Amino acid sequence: MTKVFAVAVSILTVSLGTVALSFKTIDVKAGALSVYGTAAQSSNDRGDVVGATMDQDFRGHAYLVRNGVVTHFNIPGTWGEVVETWPRSINESGDIAGMYILADGTIHGFLRSHHGKWTRLEVPGAEGATHAHGINGPGEIVGNYTNDGGNTESGFLFRPGHDRAPGRYLSIDYPGASMTEAWGINDDGDVVGLYVGSDSFPHGFLQHEGDFTTIDVPGADGTAAVGINSRGEIAGQFFHADDFVTHGFLLSKGTYTTFDVPDVPGAVATVPMSINNRGEIVGFYLVEPLMVHGFKAVKAHH
Repeated sequence: MTKVFAVAVSILTVSLGTVALSFKTIDVKAGALSVYGTAAQSSNDRGDVVGATMDQDFRGHAYLVRNGVVTHFNIPGTWGEVVETWPRSINESGDIAGMYILADGTIHGFLRSHHGKWTRLEVPGAEGATHAHGINGPGEIVGNYTNDGGNTESGFLFRPGHDRAPGRYLSIDYPGASMTEAWGINDDGDVVGLYVGSDSFPHGFLQHEGDFTTIDVPGADGTAAVGINSRGEIAGQFFHADDFVTHGFLLSKGTYTTFDVPDVPGAVATVPMSINNRGEIVGFYLVEPLMVHGFKAVKAHH
């Protein structure tokens, strides 16, 4: 383990109409592994943060920040020649779900338990890609996978096994969609993600007790819901077709609040990736030409 060199660089507050958010920058310094910065991905209620630092080839390398200390970790060497590792979410127990990329270009999911045990996640029948994105307290994992020769993309829900029973994968497909990706799951089993409809643009969705609801930021051309917490608050991303710049949103009690990281010269995109049960939104922002910084946004207290 190595000491944090730079975490929580700055704190800024911006009023967003219905919600005021306070932003904290997250930068993890890792020498050659962080040439292009830090892409934070998720934080649990204890304040643990997972993400990836970006090397000179813009490839991601996994890190965990806990109690001010950074741990860099790698996929077991027996799993193949790994060129990128992306931890995507962390639950309250400290279990981490994510994905890794091999030198042959195939993408695979992983689970790293808080005990340090590694489990490969492969949807049966997946052809070349299993992406693991969200994990909840009970250990259920959501993501997406490709099939039909890589031409079709479906979401999945993985329910872990117990005793001698193996875990099982369930497909998630938005009705009538050409593509579905599941990105976040809360402890109640509510799932959020995105689907591509007949208009060829992405739309967010919420799946609750098997029923789907579309989530579209008003006025946006594309929406992706990426995280949901135990209070039903949803965080995500949206863009307009005139520039395709990514912005963030929070959906709470039926009200959308849109946001960008404030007062950062050269910032060209704000990309939320998750929201925890405390309402903290974690993600990253891009500064031209190719520098990435992580952020945590919390509701400001007045």
